[in-house]
Amino acid sequence: MRNRSAKALGSLAMLGAAALIVTGCAAGNTTSPTGSATEAAELPATAWVRADAASVEDGGSLTLAVSSLPVQFNTNEVDGNEADTVDISELTIGGPFKIAEDGTPVLDENYATSAEVTSDDPQVVEIRLNPDAVWEDGTPITVADYQAFWAAQNGSNEAYTAASTAGYEDISSVEQGADEFDVIVTFSQVYADWQSLFSTVLPAAISSDPEAYNNGYRATAVPSSGPFRISNIDVTGQVVTLERNPAWWGETPKLETVLFKAVSQDQQGSSFANSEIDALYISANADLYQTAQTRSDAEVQTSGGLTWTHVTMNAKEGPLADVNVRKAVASIVNREGIAASANTPVGAPPVTQGDYIFMPGQNGYEDKALPYDPEAGASFLEEAGYTKDGESWTKDGEALELSITVPADTATNIQRSEQVQADLGEFGIPVELETVPAQQYFSDYVIPGNFEMVSFSWVGTPFPISSSEALYYPLDSESNFTGTTDDRLGDLYDQVNAELDPDARVEIAKEINDVIWEYVPMFPLAPLPNVYAVKDGLVNWGATQFETIDWTTVGWATS
Repeated sequence: MRNRSAKALGSLAMLGAAALIVTGCAAGNTTSPTGSATEAAELPATAWVRADAASVEDGGSLTLAVSSLPVQFNTNEVDGNEADTVDISELTIGGPFKIAEDGTPVLDENYATSAEVTSDDPQVVEIRLNPDAVWEDGTPITVADYQAFWAAQNGSNEAYTAASTAGYEDISSVEQGADEFDVIVTFSQVYADWQSLFSTVLPAAISSDPEAYNNGYRATAVPSSGPFRISNIDVTGQVVTLERNPAWWGETPKLETVLFKAVSQDQQGSSFANSEIDALYISANADLYQTAQTRSDAEVQTSGGLTWTHVTMNAKEGPLADVNVRKAVASIVNREGIAASANTPVGAPPVTQGDYIFMPGQNGYEDKALPYDPEAGASFLEEAGYTKDGESWTKDGEALELSITVPADTATNIQRSEQVQADLGEFGIPVELETVPAQQYFSDYVIPGNFEMVSFSWVGTPFPISSSEALYYPLDSESNFTGTTDDRLGDLYDQVNAELDPDARVEIAKEINDVIWEYVPMFPLAPLPNVYAVKDGLVNWGATQFETIDWTTVGWATS
């Protein structure tokens, strides 16, 4: 899985721009790791080749791969909010904000001349739309589109199968201000991540009709409001073609066409090697990394990523109900070694993660992780009442043994779990790997808490604070699989979600991070880097952690 835009992507559900998403697997490594972790290792937030517009050819085509054609072109509807569909649609949509290289939202003047909070109590946001912005048919984008879109997204009408109501359900009204390009958004409660909203908007005619919203765009493209429009959907040839949008009011795109070809994931490597596509998403797949080396006209780009691995411990019962046992496990597992195993085979430096909220590279990130320290682990176990008895740790005559549940045929998950098993086993804590069917991994094991330990991935967002809450609080949150929480988190999240000052929010988030490290319900391991192989000459597109792609400048560098 990957996240190449402000929208969060995942395998269980699509929860909108400000949501963390669970994902169970990534591309697998079959090459043995080499090298060791580097404590100061860092990756750039954006690794693509930058070029100003004057240095990009006028014209040309770009061919990219998706694993399958969309089954729904409305990315706001539950069936359409999916990785490949978002990748295709991002050329045709936009909103008041885009994401900068450092992960912060900045005004996108193509769509809005200003957007700001004009009142704190109640929270009121005023968006001044760019009057030049129009739909593909030339109709202006106005407050009427925002009003209808909010009504479709806020959950008040169950006829709409929206992928997410987050944020929209906290809006009490969307009204016209001075004119039809003046949007006044009033919130029923403070929503600090308001800039994540309205990253896409639909024409009022679509948003006002549940049938059109839900089913009208399963085989045809949603009207464009971006620099490109979908000109052809070839179901037989499995290709979606985009061309310059003649109604686009901004800078003319450099590329003339962009093609998305449906290529199964196991065939994308050979397609790239045969020059059938211009880029290849490698992720942590060592085989694809080696395949990319076979092209002499391509380079590998590596940036930080938003997907992060972890070990979640079930604190409901058993030995892991004791916080000191959880701290021991977190101290004994060598996170640096796990990072090296994942990253080194694809040429990426091993980077660990020690923050529960922010990703490395995001403003506010602090590594507060318990360091790899088996001696400290022994102290934690002794504090929990265990003593070393030969090769085992025992308490009340019973040896400490644990298990980790893994999905079958998922290479990276199994490899990571085996490393956890090895570290704990060498220390004297035997760990059994319990393999279960991959298709039931979440539904039958992770979600109901039928495990002692699990290790999967979460996908972060440029709006990490509010989106992280459900992982840790409350106890019965749909995303809190740990079986525990800390009541202090409720007040802290209330404070941070009601705080509109960005710097103050970061400081409260750091307090939250400190609290979670006190009771260690899980421990982050490493962020998965974004690794791409990109044909030489392609500029302003490639590996990036946060940054919104400016599709008007993507193209081929002039020679």
